[in-house]
Amino acid sequence: MNDTTHLRYIGVISQAECLEYGFRIEDKDKEPRLVVMRIESGHFKKYALMFQEAPDLCYQKLLADLKSETADLPVGARLSVTESDITHYRELHPFGKSSYARHRNVPQ
Repeated sequence: MNDTTHLRYIGVISQAECLEYGFRIEDKDKEPRLVVMRIESGHFKKYALMFQEAPDLCYQKLLADLKSETADLPVGARLSVTESDITHYRELHPFGKSSYARHRNVPQ
């Protein structure tokens, strides 16, 4: 990812077993690309992940992936958010929007 790359959140689509978050990657030297980040529905309850914080989690993961990528993500790429991605996000955002949910008694 370079200084001329822009990452834009475009919305969420609810699927049967996941939520998909769409992002548009715009680069001045390339055609815009659409990337879809998927979060399994069960991850929301299991990790006390709030629907409001999921777009930021996806944005931060995609941003990190873009900064470290050696090859370009293809147009229409579909990436899944893993348990380790959620754990890493929690470490970087310990007092985020769902800190209340994380401290209440949520079955795991």
